Amino acid sequence: MHPPAVTPRPAALIAIAGWVVPGLGYWLIGQRARGIVAGVTIVLTFVYGLLVGGVRVIDVPGYRAPTQAMVRGASGSAGTWQFRQNPTGEIVNKPWYIAQVLTGPLNVVASVASVHAAERGVRPSTARTFDIGTLYTAVAGMLNLLVIMDSIYLGSRATAAGATESA
Repeated sequence: MHPPAVTPRPAALIAIAGWVVPGLGYWLIGQRARGIVAGVTIVLTFVYGLLVGGVRVIDVPGYRAPTQAMVRGASGSAGTWQFRQNPTGEIVNKPWYIAQVLTGPLNVVASVASVHAAERGVRPSTARTFDIGTLYTAVAGMLNLLVIMDSIYLGSRATAAGATESA
């Protein structure tokens, strides 16, 4: 049995498309079923993490909610951004966010929702379900990274095979 035909595409296009919409990289190289399965799996894993742990599992680096008294301003009415003061330290303190970002705009929307929830006074949970939700959202991002890398590899293989056949 022969592998499905793969349409050559630029690696950057495949990577960006796969980040914006999980599974779209596979779709662009002609592997539609694989793209749908991978994309649905990644999105459902991410959403499941949000359902298990709540939207606050997306802990945006540099953001301090107004309920955290140690950084609250005099008014105490709004959260503060500490990212400019120590960006490396903020990312090192929340390394799971790097994996969560790999889910693309899905994480951006969840990050905005998390900040809005924090502004309304919703505190992150301290229960084990919070950790499980964080883990699921991070695993979804790492899975998307693997899907992006595989689709780039398969796309480059198709380009190399096309170059060999034309020579």
